[in-house]
Amino acid sequence: MSGLKKLWQKAVAGFAATLLWLLGSLPLGFLFGFTRLFASLIFIGWSQRRRTSIENLLATGLAKTPEEARELAHQSFVSFALMVAESIAARSRITADNWRDFVTLKLSPEAERLLADPKQGLLVASAHLGNWEVAARAVSMLKPMLVVYRPFNNPELDRVFHAGRSNDRLRLVSRNDRSPMRFLHALAAGEVVALMIDQHVYDGRVQVDFLGRPAWTTKSVAMMHFTTRAPLILAVAVRTGPMKFEVHAVGPVTAPRTGDRERDAMEFTQRLTQEVETFVRLYPEQYMWGHRRWKAA
Repeated sequence: MSGLKKLWQKAVAGFAATLLWLLGSLPLGFLFGFTRLFASLIFIGWSQRRRTSIENLLATGLAKTPEEARELAHQSFVSFALMVAESIAARSRITADNWRDFVTLKLSPEAERLLADPKQGLLVASAHLGNWEVAARAVSMLKPMLVVYRPFNNPELDRVFHAGRSNDRLRLVSRNDRSPMRFLHALAAGEVVALMIDQHVYDGRVQVDFLGRPAWTTKSVAMMHFTTRAPLILAVAVRTGPMKFEVHAVGPVTAPRTGDRERDAMEFTQRLTQEVETFVRLYPEQYMWGHRRWKAA
């Protein structure tokens, strides 16, 4: 890497660090008002993502007209921007002492029992709906958590942006350097391993039906469940108001086992995808529609 590129990466990271500090210190009302305005401007200016969102909403039938699709797409942009702003605010405001003031848990009895057992390792699948950052922070208050995330291409920016996300109970692992043994050790220690289940992938994938359309989806969650035998729940955090969330967790999720590992992975991933679809249909305005989820290859 050239010295000029390194210097540029450090400059970008320095700007990001200053911006994160500034946003984190703003009063919440001002922060969220600014965020909504900024999201609306991005929606107008980022034509490619806007078109993708509108096309996805129309193709799935969740929007009946282009006007309805445009409105839902706009709400989705605002929801994503709020997710970022809320996550920055949560770093200093949501603590082990007060997190229940912000987050209400809506768990199945079995999911609640699994989270309460300090010796039970647990797999959690989630989706890009509501605020998945707050979901991870809230669940980590009950059980230590290891989260797989997608890093930035700029390593300096990645270090700055994710430094405030992790603590002694919430650890981040880049999907580029994850080790199976790291996950096995976390599960053996009674921790949570969390992965996203709703993005298009090119490797290690199966094709499932999502909102009536074929979608390529990672099978890593299913394979980890088969290998470790750890119970798996699906959890999402729905926004109910300014810095107010409900974490819904269903499961443990199960699917028939036939001995055909590839077929079983597809069936299990389909079962998870159906749970994601249920929440997306309930809260379409909080889903990340700008992702090209239904690529053909």
